Amino acid sequence: MIRTHGFLHITISVKDLARATAFYHDVLGCEIVHTNPIMTFMKTGSDHFVLTQLDNHVRPNPPGPIGLGTTLFHHAMLVEPDEFDAIVAELHARGIETYDCSDAGHRTFPGRRHAYLFDPDGNSIELTTLIAADRAGIA
Repeated sequence: MIRTHGFLHITISVKDLARATAFYHDVLGCEIVHTNPIMTFMKTGSDHFVLTQLDNHVRPNPPGPIGLGTTLFHHAMLVEPDEFDAIVAELHARGIETYDCSDAGHRTFPGRRHAYLFDPDGNSIELTTLIAADRAGIA
């Protein structure tokens, strides 16, 4: 059996690279690692992702108001529990709608709070809180 050891990075399709880069950097606080004309390599915590400009970018979820049916395909980023409410408030102050499904519970990753939002290209992002098990793996 093949055994992989994690991800070097994931790739997120975007239509407007400059706009997406600004959103992930300025709004979500991700670090820009490297850029080229069609890609921005970024980092959140110790994990990497790549924004890749595609002229034929297609929103991965069905259109509609933000909710369970429009956020199934998403990328989850970790945030500090004591910063969660302030983060959601800041997103709202910036005019970014969120969907908080914390009260509905999460069977796969219990003990966390969860808020979903869309990036400028309609990609769904989940902001979810760190828990003790996450911190145990962070050196």
